[in-house]
Amino acid sequence: MLRQRILTASALGLPALGLVAWGPNWAVLLLVLLVLGLATWEWAGLAGLEGAAPRGSLVLAVGAPVLALGVAPVAAMHYLILGLALIWWLVVLLILPFYREHEGEAHGRRGALFAVAAIVALVPAGMALVWLHALAPLLVVYLVVLVGLADTGAYFAGKTFGRHALAPHISPGKTREGLFGGLLTVLAFAIVGAGVWGLDPMDALVFLLLSVLIGLVSVVGDLFESILKREAGAKDSGSLLPGHGGILDRFDSMVAAAPVFLAGLLWLALVPMPSVAA
Repeated sequence: MLRQRILTASALGLPALGLVAWGPNWAVLLLVLLVLGLATWEWAGLAGLEGAAPRGSLVLAVGAPVLALGVAPVAAMHYLILGLALIWWLVVLLILPFYREHEGEAHGRRGALFAVAAIVALVPAGMALVWLHALAPLLVVYLVVLVGLADTGAYFAGKTFGRHALAPHISPGKTREGLFGGLLTVLAFAIVGAGVWGLDPMDALVFLLLSVLIGLVSVVGDLFESILKREAGAKDSGSLLPGHGGILDRFDSMVAAAPVFLAGLLWLALVPMPSVAA
C-alpha cells in the first residue's frame, strides 16, 4: 500500500508541482479547476447526490465562481470570500468535538447541507491557490509539500507511537501522537523554508508559527471530510488514485489550509497585499 501511494504521488504530484512552480497563472487556474471538479464530483457523491445532472450542477456551482475569481483582478469580493472562509473553518473547528453520528436518521437534509458546504469550502480554496500563485508560485509549492509532510509525519508517528485517539467519533485511526509528529515534521520543514528564503529573525518566527498553524488547520480539513465519509458510509471518497482513494481524499487538507495560509501571509505582510480593483 505504501509503495503504491508513493508511486501514485510521484507520477501525478511531481508534474503538478513543476507546473505550479514554473507554469503561468492561467495554467495553474486550469489545474485547480480540474482538481476541484473531480473533488466536487466525489463530494457530491458523499452528499448523496445521485445522477450526473445533480453532481454536474454542484461541480458547476463550485467551478464557475473559482474561474470568475481567478481571471478577475483582486477586488473586495476576494477579501470577503477569504474572510468568510476563515469564519467557516473556525466554526468547523468548534463543532468537531461535538460531532456524533446519528444512525438511522434521514440523510436527505444533511445531504443538502453538505452540498452547500462544498461551495462554502471549495470555492475559497480554489480562489486562494490561484491568488497565491499569482503572488508567489513557490509558496504554493511550499504549501502543497507542507500539507503532504504534515500527513506523512502524522502517519508514521501515529503508527509508531500512537496510543491516544485524537477524534474517536470521527476518525478512530488518528492519534494525538500522530498529530504531534506531523507538527514536528512541519516545523522542521518550515525552518528549512525560512532559511532558503533568507527571512530575518522576526519574519522567520512568524513564518514558523504560521506553518505550524497550517499543519493544525490541515487536520481540520481532513477531519471534516472524514465526517462526510462517515455520514455516507464510505471508506474513501473515490478510487481514482491507487493507494490514496479519491481526489478529495488527497485534497481535503488543502481545502482548509489554502485560504488560511493566504490570509496569514497577507495579514503578516509576508507577501504584498494587492490593491483592490475599483
